[in-house]
Amino acid sequence: AKTLGMEDLKALKKAVSEQLTKQHDQVSRDKSKRQILDKLADSISFDLPETLEKDEYNSICKAMNPNAKPENANDLKHDTKNDEPEVDKGMSKAEKLDAAEIAKRRVRLGLLLSEIGRKNNIKVEEEDTRNAMMKEMQKYPGQEKQVMDYFKNNPEAQQQLSGPIFEDKIIDFILELAITKEK
Repeated sequence: AKTLGMEDLKALKKAVSEQLTKQHDQVSRDKSKRQILDKLADSISFDLPETLEKDEYNSICKAMNPNAKPENANDLKHDTKNDEPEVDKGMSKAEKLDAAEIAKRRVRLGLLLSEIGRKNNIKVEEEDTRNAMMKEMQKYPGQEKQVMDYFKNNPEAQQQLSGPIFEDKIIDFILELAITKEK
């Protein structure tokens, strides 16, 4: 225990127990969140805005397809019929279908969560974003100032932090209303 920086065996056991509890709680929350999102995605169907679906499909294809990662967007070869980037070029039919299904699910869930948040007045407060920035800064010891400057100078980066915060707040709201059958 002392070689690990603990006072004694009792302190080590307590630290290990707290760490295991923390990990269990996180895994349980992730599982609950996944079940909620699956239930929402499977139980509600509606027509999606074509542009949102297409943009998400393109984003997913870029992540899945290394051939679609040029140095800049102008380097993408265009489909002459539609004058759109061929982000799925080189992907198999199954991969394209997977990307399309993932895109539909993401857009549907994004719209559903946004509506739940809007109807229930759920908002990301400035303090929430600030806390997320602090957590992000802790991941880069010694570079805290550069990370803070990055967030201050890039509103898009701050928006990327607020998206998951908003989603978590909505999941927390749903969990508060949920009747748990399994534990």
